[in-house]
Amino acid sequence: MLAVAAGLTAALLSPAPASAHAIESTLERIAGLNRTFELQSRFSTGLPAAGAQVSLVSPSGASLALGSTNAEGQLRFAVPDAVDPSWEVRVDQGPGHRDYLEVPLAASGSGLFAASGLSAVVLLGAVVVGFNRRLGR
Repeated sequence: MLAVAAGLTAALLSPAPASAHAIESTLERIAGLNRTFELQSRFSTGLPAAGAQVSLVSPSGASLALGSTNAEGQLRFAVPDAVDPSWEVRVDQGPGHRDYLEVPLAASGSGLFAASGLSAVVLLGAVVVGFNRRLGR
């Protein structure tokens, strides 16, 4: 019983852990510009993540600085040709305040194989189902 009381006392006297406000970001392609995007970053409280450092990060960990968000938490940037869909966009407002987003670029190639992500899987699935129906399977 004494151990429980001591543990409870220690828990009550210990400082509460600080709770960080996560950054939530969106990335939209600028119409008509294939490799140009607009980033919008906000804290979970709704306040803009002003002055957040934005960079592209390769799978190997190398990074390429893009700039920092403005007072509204926005940054418009172009993705260099050397960057492919395996890279990520990192929004960094300091420890505990980071967000990572996929770079929404089409895979190399053309036609059906240029589609990426879920849309390619859905399209391929629809083709297979249609083909099987035609064969009577």
